[in-house]
Amino acid sequence: MSMETKWTLFFIWVVIAMTISTVGLVMIMRWYHREVRKVKTQKHEETDQKKS
Repeated sequence: MSMETKWTLFFIWVVIAMTISTVGLVMIMRWYHREVRKVKTQKHEETDQKKS
């Protein structure tokens, strides 16, 4: 394997790893926001009663 081939493979691997990590991060954030929204809707009435 020449040096150029190694760098090309390394670059491709980095791009793939970054893509996977970005997609994973987005999925985790979306799931987290969904869970937070569930909790907020459940506790929304309680906070309204405390404010008034």
